[in-house]
Amino acid sequence: MNILERLDFRLALNDEEMMLLESVQSLTREQIAPRAEHFDRNAEFPWENVKAINELGLNAMFIPEAYGGAQMSYTAYLACVREISKACAATGIIWATNYHGMKPLIDWGTEEQKQRLLPRIAQGGLGALAITEPGAGSDATGMRTTFREEGDEIVINGGKTFITNGDVADLYLLFGKWEGIAGAKESISVLILEKGTPGLSVVRLEDKMGTRASSTATLAFDNCRV
Repeated sequence: MNILERLDFRLALNDEEMMLLESVQSLTREQIAPRAEHFDRNAEFPWENVKAINELGLNAMFIPEAYGGAQMSYTAYLACVREISKACAATGIIWATNYHGMKPLIDWGTEEQKQRLLPRIAQGGLGALAITEPGAGSDATGMRTTFREEGDEIVINGGKTFITNGDVADLYLLFGKWEGIAGAKESISVLILEKGTPGLSVVRLEDKMGTRASSTATLAFDNCRV
């Protein structure tokens, strides 16, 4: 027995979480793994895998019940990510990005935002986390995307690069800097941008060496308004 198998025996999952994990294992074995090579070789976004994951209602496991979810433990989420990623790394990245992109909304969004937006993710929507820019990667203080207040709206200008799910996301957790606020750190803020917002465009998709089925996009924001 290897170390991962020993750790599996120690997973602190309740009965409901174990049943879900077993369903995910069946899904990955029967559907996701057999398709992995095709999607990766052809750099084709795995919509069939996303559909299969949504048929299990898997997004709901990290959304609170008040917003249409059926929230489970972080341990259960990680166990599901691992199973999906073992079968198809690209599909694991796509699904995990939903969690990482939307967790700040779950924790710190306004009640109106959560009521309006989180049910879309619980029902199978895709999320994206948009931070990285050509001149701002590990040092996010170098980002140049700007937010400007104009009446009751916020106007967004700039661009992002290497954004997972960037061309397919329904909701974007978008980081930028407020105009008129001094300080590289103090000016940074975040908002939610919805798919189809005028001025949001996909500039290009990266042609990658691996995990090619997971799309990685460069985005542009030209006077987007929220």
